[in-house]
Amino acid sequence: MKLSNRIMALPLWAILYFICGYASHKINGPFAATGYIWLPAGVTVAAFMLAPARRWAGLALAFVAAQMLLGEVEGRDAFRMLLFSVDEIGFAALAVALVQMRRFSLEGLAFLRGVLLAAVVSSVGGAVLGAGWFWLFLDVPFWATAKVWATADFVGVLIVTPVLAGWGRFSAARSGGRRRIEFLAGLAALLAVLVTSAVVFDGTRLVQLSLGVAYALTYIPLFFVAIVALLLGGRGGSVAVAALSALVLLNTAQGDGPFADTAVHHGYSLLVAQLYLAVAALLTLLISTLRTAREQLHEAAARRQNDVDLALAASGQLVYNLDPHSGRLRWSGSVEQVFGLSEAAFATLDDVLASVHPDDRAAVRRRWLRESAGEVGGDLTFRVLLPAGSSTTVVDMSGPLMDGDDSVALVAGAWRIVARHDTEGRRAA
Repeated sequence: MKLSNRIMALPLWAILYFICGYASHKINGPFAATGYIWLPAGVTVAAFMLAPARRWAGLALAFVAAQMLLGEVEGRDAFRMLLFSVDEIGFAALAVALVQMRRFSLEGLAFLRGVLLAAVVSSVGGAVLGAGWFWLFLDVPFWATAKVWATADFVGVLIVTPVLAGWGRFSAARSGGRRRIEFLAGLAALLAVLVTSAVVFDGTRLVQLSLGVAYALTYIPLFFVAIVALLLGGRGGSVAVAALSALVLLNTAQGDGPFADTAVHHGYSLLVAQLYLAVAALLTLLISTLRTAREQLHEAAARRQNDVDLALAASGQLVYNLDPHSGRLRWSGSVEQVFGLSEAAFATLDDVLASVHPDDRAAVRRRWLRESAGEVGGDLTFRVLLPAGSSTTVVDMSGPLMDGDDSVALVAGAWRIVARHDTEGRRAA
Protein backbone atom coordinates (compact mmCIF):
# COMPACT_ATOMS: atom_id res chain seq x y z
CA MET A 1 0.00 0.00 0.00
CA LYS A 2 1.36 3.44 -0.90
CA LEU A 3 2.21 5.93 1.84
CA SER A 4 -0.62 8.29 0.80
CA ASN A 5 -3.13 5.43 1.01
CA ARG A 6 -1.87 4.46 4.47
CA ILE A 7 -2.19 8.06 5.67
CA MET A 8 -5.74 8.33 4.31
CA ALA A 9 -6.74 5.02 5.88
CA LEU A 10 -6.35 6.26 9.47
CA PRO A 11 -8.89 9.13 9.28
CA LEU A 12 -11.28 6.90 7.35
CA TRP A 13 -11.16 4.25 10.08
CA ALA A 14 -11.63 6.99 12.70
CA ILE A 15 -14.62 8.44 10.86
CA LEU A 16 -16.21 5.01 10.53
CA TYR A 17 -15.64 4.38 14.25
CA PHE A 18 -17.25 7.72 15.12
CA ILE A 19 -20.28 7.15 12.88
CA CYS A 20 -20.89 3.64 14.26
CA GLY A 21 -20.45 4.90 17.82
CA TYR A 22 -22.83 7.81 17.32
CA ALA A 23 -25.43 5.51 15.72
CA SER A 24 -25.05 3.03 18.59
CA HIS A 25 -25.68 5.74 21.20
CA LYS A 26 -28.71 7.01 19.30
CA ILE A 27 -30.20 3.51 19.18
CA ASN A 28 -29.41 2.86 22.85
CA GLY A 29 -30.95 6.05 24.12
CA PRO A 30 -29.95 7.34 27.58
CA PHE A 31 -27.80 4.92 29.59
CA ALA A 32 -25.53 5.12 32.62
CA ALA A 33 -22.81 2.45 32.51
CA THR A 34 -23.09 0.63 29.18
CA GLY A 35 -25.38 0.52 26.18
CA TYR A 36 -26.96 -2.52 24.57
CA ILE A 37 -25.52 -1.73 21.13
CA TRP A 38 -21.84 -1.05 20.37
CA LEU A 39 -21.04 -1.40 16.65
CA PRO A 40 -17.50 0.14 16.84
CA ALA A 41 -16.34 -3.13 18.42
CA GLY A 42 -16.58 -4.68 14.96
CA VAL A 43 -14.75 -1.72 13.39
CA THR A 44 -11.70 -2.06 15.65
CA VAL A 45 -11.46 -5.85 15.21
CA ALA A 46 -11.77 -5.55 11.41
CA ALA A 47 -9.16 -2.79 11.24
CA PHE A 48 -6.61 -4.80 13.23
CA MET A 49 -7.33 -7.91 11.11
CA LEU A 50 -6.78 -6.06 7.85
CA ALA A 51 -3.69 -4.07 8.87
CA PRO A 52 -0.19 -5.43 9.61
CA ALA A 53 0.93 -5.20 13.24
CA ARG A 54 3.35 -2.34 12.53
CA ARG A 55 0.37 -0.05 11.80
CA TRP A 56 -1.64 -0.94 14.88
CA ALA A 57 -0.27 1.93 16.96
CA GLY A 58 -1.54 4.46 14.41
CA LEU A 59 -4.92 2.75 14.24
CA ALA A 60 -5.22 2.70 18.02
CA LEU A 61 -4.48 6.44 18.24
CA ALA A 62 -7.04 7.15 15.50
CA PHE A 63 -9.69 5.17 17.36
CA VAL A 64 -8.88 6.88 20.67
CA ALA A 65 -9.23 10.27 18.96
CA ALA A 66 -12.58 9.23 17.49
CA GLN A 67 -13.84 8.02 20.88
CA MET A 68 -12.72 11.21 22.62
CA LEU A 69 -14.47 13.29 19.94
CA LEU A 70 -17.62 11.20 20.39
CA GLY A 71 -17.50 11.82 24.13
CA GLU A 72 -17.01 15.54 23.56
CA VAL A 73 -19.98 15.74 21.18
CA GLU A 74 -22.23 13.94 23.66
CA GLY A 75 -20.91 15.80 26.71
CA ARG A 76 -19.42 12.79 28.50
CA ASP A 77 -16.61 12.76 31.04
CA ALA A 78 -13.24 12.89 29.22
CA PHE A 79 -11.39 10.70 31.75
CA ARG A 80 -14.04 8.00 31.53
CA MET A 81 -13.91 8.14 27.73
CA LEU A 82 -10.14 7.69 27.83
CA LEU A 83 -10.44 4.65 30.09
CA PHE A 84 -13.18 3.26 27.88
CA SER A 85 -10.99 3.72 24.78
CA VAL A 86 -8.01 1.94 26.33
CA ASP A 87 -10.26 -0.90 27.48
CA GLU A 88 -12.15 -1.49 24.21
CA ILE A 89 -9.37 -0.83 21.72
CA GLY A 90 -6.73 -2.59 23.80
CA PHE A 91 -8.74 -5.81 24.11
CA ALA A 92 -9.63 -5.70 20.40
CA ALA A 93 -5.91 -5.56 19.54
CA LEU A 94 -5.15 -8.33 22.03
CA ALA A 95 -7.91 -10.52 20.60
CA VAL A 96 -6.67 -10.12 17.02
CA ALA A 97 -3.08 -10.76 18.13
CA LEU A 98 -4.20 -14.05 19.72
CA VAL A 99 -6.06 -14.96 16.53
CA GLN A 100 -3.04 -14.28 14.34
CA MET A 101 -0.85 -16.48 16.52
CA ARG A 102 -2.86 -19.37 15.08
CA ARG A 103 -3.32 -20.19 11.40
CA PHE A 104 -5.46 -17.27 10.26
CA SER A 105 -6.98 -16.32 6.92
CA LEU A 106 -9.57 -13.78 5.83
CA GLU A 107 -11.68 -16.53 4.27
CA GLY A 108 -12.86 -20.05 4.94
CA LEU A 109 -12.98 -21.88 8.24
CA ALA A 110 -9.95 -19.97 9.57
CA PHE A 111 -11.88 -16.70 9.23
CA LEU A 112 -14.93 -18.08 11.04
CA ARG A 113 -12.74 -19.37 13.85
CA GLY A 114 -10.80 -16.11 13.99
CA VAL A 115 -13.91 -13.89 14.15
CA LEU A 116 -15.48 -16.00 16.90
CA LEU A 117 -12.28 -16.06 18.96
CA ALA A 118 -11.73 -12.32 18.53
CA ALA A 119 -15.37 -11.61 19.43
CA VAL A 120 -15.21 -13.70 22.62
CA VAL A 121 -11.85 -12.37 23.83
CA SER A 122 -12.53 -8.72 23.08
CA SER A 123 -16.09 -8.73 24.45
CA VAL A 124 -15.41 -10.71 27.63
CA GLY A 125 -12.13 -8.94 28.37
CA GLY A 126 -13.56 -5.49 27.79
CA ALA A 127 -16.71 -6.29 29.79
CA VAL A 128 -14.82 -7.64 32.81
CA LEU A 129 -12.47 -4.65 32.99
CA GLY A 130 -15.13 -2.05 32.24
CA ALA A 131 -17.80 -3.48 34.53
CA GLY A 132 -15.17 -4.00 37.22
CA TRP A 133 -14.22 -0.31 37.09
CA PHE A 134 -17.89 0.76 37.39
CA TRP A 135 -18.37 -1.64 40.29
CA LEU A 136 -15.29 -0.52 42.21
CA PHE A 137 -15.59 3.23 41.75
CA LEU A 138 -19.27 3.92 41.00
CA ASP A 139 -20.94 1.05 42.91
CA VAL A 140 -22.71 -0.19 39.73
CA PRO A 141 -23.72 -3.91 39.83
CA PHE A 142 -20.97 -5.92 38.16
CA TRP A 143 -22.88 -8.82 36.56
CA ALA A 144 -25.76 -6.76 35.16
CA THR A 145 -23.27 -4.39 33.51
CA ALA A 146 -20.84 -7.07 32.32
CA LYS A 147 -23.41 -9.24 30.54
CA VAL A 148 -24.87 -6.30 28.61
CA TRP A 149 -21.38 -4.97 27.79
CA ALA A 150 -20.14 -8.36 26.55
CA THR A 151 -23.29 -8.96 24.49
CA ALA A 152 -23.07 -5.55 22.80
CA ASP A 153 -19.41 -6.03 21.86
CA PHE A 154 -19.85 -9.66 20.77
CA VAL A 155 -22.76 -8.92 18.43
CA GLY A 156 -21.05 -5.75 17.18
CA VAL A 157 -18.08 -7.84 16.05
CA LEU A 158 -20.28 -10.48 14.40
CA ILE A 159 -22.27 -7.87 12.47
CA VAL A 160 -19.61 -5.36 11.39
CA THR A 161 -16.33 -7.30 11.11
CA PRO A 162 -17.40 -9.68 8.28
CA VAL A 163 -18.65 -6.72 6.23
CA LEU A 164 -15.44 -4.70 6.56
CA ALA A 165 -13.10 -7.70 6.33
CA GLY A 166 -14.92 -9.07 3.29
CA TRP A 167 -15.14 -5.84 1.32
CA GLY A 168 -11.80 -4.52 2.55
CA ARG A 169 -10.04 -7.16 0.43
CA PHE A 170 -12.54 -6.92 -2.45
CA SER A 171 -11.28 -7.08 -6.02
CA ALA A 172 -13.39 -7.18 -9.16
CA ALA A 173 -14.07 -10.73 -10.29
CA ARG A 174 -12.96 -11.92 -13.70
CA SER A 175 -15.57 -12.81 -16.27
CA GLY A 176 -16.74 -16.39 -16.12
CA GLY A 177 -17.11 -16.43 -12.34
CA ARG A 178 -20.55 -16.40 -10.77
CA ARG A 179 -23.35 -17.11 -13.22
CA ARG A 180 -25.64 -14.23 -14.11
CA ILE A 181 -28.79 -16.05 -13.03
CA GLU A 182 -27.19 -16.87 -9.69
CA PHE A 183 -26.18 -13.23 -9.17
CA LEU A 184 -29.66 -11.93 -10.03
CA ALA A 185 -31.29 -14.49 -7.73
CA GLY A 186 -28.95 -13.35 -4.94
CA LEU A 187 -29.97 -9.72 -5.47
CA ALA A 188 -33.63 -10.77 -5.39
CA ALA A 189 -33.04 -12.59 -2.10
CA LEU A 190 -31.31 -9.48 -0.70
CA LEU A 191 -34.32 -7.39 -1.68
CA ALA A 192 -36.54 -9.99 0.03
CA VAL A 193 -34.47 -9.54 3.22
CA LEU A 194 -35.23 -5.81 3.19
CA VAL A 195 -38.93 -6.24 2.42
CA THR A 196 -39.65 -9.03 4.92
CA SER A 197 -37.62 -7.30 7.65
CA ALA A 198 -39.56 -4.08 7.14
CA VAL A 199 -42.89 -5.92 7.27
CA VAL A 200 -42.07 -8.11 10.27
CA PHE A 201 -40.36 -5.50 12.46
CA ASP A 202 -42.34 -2.40 11.53
CA GLY A 203 -45.12 -1.57 13.97
CA THR A 204 -47.31 -0.19 11.18
CA ARG A 205 -48.10 -3.60 9.68
CA LEU A 206 -51.20 -3.67 7.54
CA VAL A 207 -52.64 -6.55 9.55
CA GLN A 208 -52.12 -6.77 13.31
CA LEU A 209 -51.06 -10.32 14.14
CA SER A 210 -50.90 -12.20 17.40
CA LEU A 211 -47.56 -12.06 19.21
CA GLY A 212 -46.86 -15.76 18.61
CA VAL A 213 -47.37 -15.38 14.86
CA ALA A 214 -45.24 -12.21 14.84
CA TYR A 215 -42.37 -14.08 16.51
CA ALA A 216 -42.71 -16.95 14.03
CA LEU A 217 -42.45 -14.50 11.14
CA THR A 218 -39.02 -13.36 12.33
CA TYR A 219 -37.62 -16.58 10.80
CA ILE A 220 -38.56 -15.43 7.29
CA PRO A 221 -35.79 -12.80 6.99
CA LEU A 222 -33.29 -15.38 8.30
CA PHE A 223 -34.30 -17.70 5.45
CA PHE A 224 -33.59 -15.05 2.84
CA VAL A 225 -30.31 -14.11 4.54
CA ALA A 226 -29.23 -17.73 4.21
CA ILE A 227 -30.20 -17.70 0.50
CA VAL A 228 -28.11 -14.55 -0.05
CA ALA A 229 -25.10 -16.16 1.64
CA LEU A 230 -25.49 -19.29 -0.52
CA LEU A 231 -25.80 -17.38 -3.80
CA LEU A 232 -23.54 -14.36 -3.25
CA GLY A 233 -21.02 -15.74 -0.77
CA GLY A 234 -19.59 -14.16 2.36
CA ARG A 235 -19.61 -10.57 1.13
CA GLY A 236 -23.25 -10.69 0.05
CA GLY A 237 -24.25 -12.50 3.24
CA SER A 238 -22.51 -9.93 5.43
CA VAL A 239 -24.33 -7.11 3.61
CA ALA A 240 -27.64 -8.93 4.16
CA VAL A 241 -26.91 -9.27 7.89
CA ALA A 242 -25.95 -5.58 8.10
CA ALA A 243 -29.18 -4.56 6.37
CA LEU A 244 -31.24 -6.85 8.62
CA SER A 245 -29.47 -5.46 11.69
CA ALA A 246 -30.19 -1.86 10.72
CA LEU A 247 -33.90 -2.52 10.26
CA VAL A 248 -34.25 -4.66 13.38
CA LEU A 249 -32.35 -2.29 15.68
CA LEU A 250 -33.95 0.90 14.39
CA ASN A 251 -37.49 -0.45 14.61
CA THR A 252 -36.92 -2.09 17.99
CA ALA A 253 -35.41 1.13 19.35
CA GLN A 254 -38.56 2.96 18.22
CA GLY A 255 -40.73 0.45 20.09
CA ASP A 256 -41.89 -1.45 16.99
CA GLY A 257 -41.80 -5.14 16.18
CA PRO A 258 -42.27 -8.36 18.17
CA PHE A 259 -39.18 -7.85 20.34
CA ALA A 260 -40.42 -4.47 21.57
CA ASP A 261 -43.95 -5.79 22.09
CA THR A 262 -42.83 -8.30 24.73
CA ALA A 263 -40.10 -6.23 26.39
CA VAL A 264 -40.53 -5.00 29.95
CA HIS A 265 -38.22 -2.08 29.16
CA HIS A 266 -36.33 -0.58 26.23
CA GLY A 267 -32.98 -2.18 27.03
CA TYR A 268 -34.44 -5.68 27.26
CA SER A 269 -35.95 -5.41 23.78
CA LEU A 270 -32.55 -4.40 22.37
CA LEU A 271 -30.92 -7.32 24.16
CA VAL A 272 -33.38 -9.76 22.59
CA ALA A 273 -32.79 -8.13 19.20
CA GLN A 274 -29.03 -8.56 19.70
CA LEU A 275 -29.41 -12.27 20.36
CA TYR A 276 -31.54 -12.62 17.22
CA LEU A 277 -28.91 -10.80 15.15
CA ALA A 278 -26.14 -12.92 16.66
CA VAL A 279 -27.90 -16.04 15.37
CA ALA A 280 -28.29 -14.42 11.93
CA ALA A 281 -24.60 -13.46 11.82
CA LEU A 282 -23.40 -16.89 12.95
CA LEU A 283 -25.68 -18.62 10.42
CA THR A 284 -24.30 -16.44 7.62
CA LEU A 285 -20.68 -16.98 8.67
CA LEU A 286 -21.20 -20.74 8.76
CA ILE A 287 -22.87 -20.87 5.34
CA SER A 288 -20.26 -18.63 3.70
CA THR A 289 -17.48 -20.71 5.30
CA LEU A 290 -18.89 -23.96 3.93
CA ARG A 291 -19.45 -22.33 0.54
CA THR A 292 -15.89 -21.01 0.45
CA ALA A 293 -14.48 -24.40 1.44
CA ARG A 294 -16.45 -26.07 -1.34
CA GLU A 295 -15.26 -23.52 -3.91
CA GLN A 296 -11.66 -23.94 -2.81
CA LEU A 297 -11.92 -27.71 -3.18
CA HIS A 298 -13.41 -27.34 -6.66
CA GLU A 299 -10.71 -24.86 -7.68
CA ALA A 300 -7.95 -27.14 -6.39
CA ALA A 301 -9.45 -30.13 -8.21
CA ALA A 302 -9.75 -28.10 -11.43
CA ARG A 303 -6.12 -26.98 -11.16
CA ARG A 304 -4.94 -30.54 -10.62
CA GLN A 305 -7.01 -31.80 -13.55
CA ASN A 306 -5.66 -29.03 -15.75
CA ASP A 307 -2.08 -29.89 -14.77
CA VAL A 308 -2.69 -33.57 -15.56
CA ASP A 309 -4.25 -32.73 -18.93
CA LEU A 310 -1.32 -30.47 -19.85
CA ALA A 311 1.21 -33.12 -18.83
CA LEU A 312 -0.62 -35.83 -20.79
CA ALA A 313 -0.91 -33.61 -23.87
CA ALA A 314 2.80 -32.74 -23.74
CA SER A 315 3.84 -36.39 -23.37
CA GLY A 316 1.41 -37.76 -25.97
CA GLN A 317 -0.51 -39.91 -23.50
CA LEU A 318 -4.09 -40.62 -22.50
CA VAL A 319 -5.29 -42.09 -19.21
CA TYR A 320 -8.53 -44.02 -18.88
CA ASN A 321 -10.77 -45.86 -16.42
CA LEU A 322 -12.83 -48.76 -17.76
CA ASP A 323 -15.88 -50.06 -15.94
CA PRO A 324 -15.89 -53.77 -16.86
CA HIS A 325 -19.58 -54.14 -15.98
CA SER A 326 -21.00 -51.34 -18.14
CA GLY A 327 -18.18 -51.04 -20.65
CA ARG A 328 -17.99 -47.27 -20.08
CA LEU A 329 -14.64 -45.45 -20.26
CA ARG A 330 -13.64 -42.14 -18.70
CA TRP A 331 -10.62 -40.40 -20.24
CA SER A 332 -8.09 -37.88 -18.96
CA GLY A 333 -6.16 -35.97 -21.56
CA SER A 334 -7.34 -34.63 -24.91
CA VAL A 335 -8.93 -37.43 -26.95
CA GLU A 336 -9.81 -34.85 -29.60
CA GLN A 337 -6.21 -33.65 -29.92
CA VAL A 338 -4.84 -37.20 -30.26
CA PHE A 339 -7.51 -38.88 -32.39
CA GLY A 340 -9.65 -36.05 -33.77
CA LEU A 341 -12.78 -37.31 -31.99
CA SER A 342 -14.77 -35.95 -29.07
CA GLU A 343 -14.53 -37.83 -25.78
CA ALA A 344 -18.20 -38.80 -26.11
CA ALA A 345 -17.37 -40.70 -29.33
CA PHE A 346 -14.81 -42.74 -27.39
CA ALA A 347 -16.97 -43.37 -24.32
CA THR A 348 -17.61 -47.12 -24.55
CA LEU A 349 -15.57 -50.27 -25.06
CA ASP A 350 -17.39 -50.97 -28.35
CA ASP A 351 -16.55 -47.44 -29.60
CA VAL A 352 -12.86 -48.00 -28.94
CA LEU A 353 -12.75 -51.51 -30.44
CA ALA A 354 -14.50 -50.24 -33.58
CA SER A 355 -11.58 -47.86 -34.13
CA VAL A 356 -8.85 -50.45 -33.53
CA HIS A 357 -7.15 -51.96 -36.62
CA PRO A 358 -8.94 -55.23 -37.59
CA ASP A 359 -5.71 -57.21 -37.27
CA ASP A 360 -5.27 -56.01 -33.64
CA ARG A 361 -8.89 -55.90 -32.51
CA ALA A 362 -9.00 -59.45 -31.18
CA ALA A 363 -5.80 -58.95 -29.16
CA VAL A 364 -7.16 -55.76 -27.57
CA ARG A 365 -10.47 -57.46 -26.77
CA ARG A 366 -8.69 -60.48 -25.24
CA ARG A 367 -6.47 -58.16 -23.20
CA TRP A 368 -9.35 -56.27 -21.66
CA LEU A 369 -11.43 -59.38 -21.17
CA ARG A 370 -8.44 -61.13 -19.57
CA GLU A 371 -7.93 -58.20 -17.19
CA SER A 372 -11.61 -58.15 -16.45
CA ALA A 373 -11.19 -61.74 -15.33
CA GLY A 374 -8.46 -60.70 -12.91
CA GLU A 375 -5.36 -61.62 -14.94
CA VAL A 376 -2.63 -59.08 -15.57
CA GLY A 377 -0.57 -59.02 -18.78
CA GLY A 378 2.31 -56.91 -20.03
CA ASP A 379 2.09 -53.84 -22.24
CA LEU A 380 0.29 -54.26 -25.55
CA THR A 381 1.14 -52.44 -28.77
CA PHE A 382 -1.63 -52.06 -31.36
CA ARG A 383 -2.92 -49.70 -34.03
CA VAL A 384 -5.90 -47.33 -33.97
CA LEU A 385 -7.36 -46.17 -37.30
CA LEU A 386 -7.55 -42.58 -36.15
CA PRO A 387 -7.38 -39.68 -36.90
CA ALA A 388 -9.32 -40.11 -40.15
CA GLY A 389 -6.98 -41.23 -42.90
CA SER A 390 -4.22 -42.18 -40.44
CA SER A 391 -3.09 -45.11 -38.34
CA THR A 392 -1.78 -44.42 -34.84
CA THR A 393 0.43 -46.90 -33.01
CA VAL A 394 -0.48 -47.07 -29.31
CA VAL A 395 1.11 -48.82 -26.32
CA ASP A 396 -1.50 -49.80 -23.72
CA MET A 397 -0.28 -49.99 -20.09
CA SER A 398 -3.12 -51.09 -17.82
CA GLY A 399 -4.12 -53.23 -14.89
CA PRO A 400 -7.23 -54.17 -12.90
CA LEU A 401 -8.34 -52.76 -9.55
CA MET A 402 -9.76 -55.65 -7.52
CA ASP A 403 -12.86 -55.42 -5.33
CA GLY A 404 -13.21 -57.02 -1.91
CA ASP A 405 -14.70 -60.21 -3.38
CA ASP A 406 -11.76 -60.60 -5.82
CA SER A 407 -13.84 -59.33 -8.72
CA VAL A 408 -12.59 -56.51 -10.93
CA ALA A 409 -13.93 -53.13 -9.86
CA LEU A 410 -12.37 -51.24 -12.77
CA VAL A 411 -9.49 -51.34 -15.22
CA ALA A 412 -7.13 -48.36 -15.09
CA GLY A 413 -4.67 -47.74 -17.87
CA ALA A 414 -2.70 -45.34 -20.01
CA TRP A 415 -2.12 -45.10 -23.75
CA ARG A 416 1.23 -43.86 -24.99
CA ILE A 417 1.30 -42.67 -28.59
CA VAL A 418 4.32 -44.20 -30.34
CA ALA A 419 3.93 -43.24 -34.01
CA ARG A 420 1.42 -42.06 -36.60
CA HIS A 421 1.24 -43.10 -40.28
CA ASP A 422 -1.01 -42.26 -43.18
CA THR A 423 -3.14 -44.97 -44.75
CA GLU A 424 -0.40 -45.84 -47.30
CA GLY A 425 2.03 -46.47 -44.44
CA ARG A 426 4.13 -43.33 -44.88
CA ARG A 427 5.23 -41.55 -41.72
CA ALA A 428 3.09 -38.47 -41.09
CA ALA A 429 4.83 -35.15 -40.85
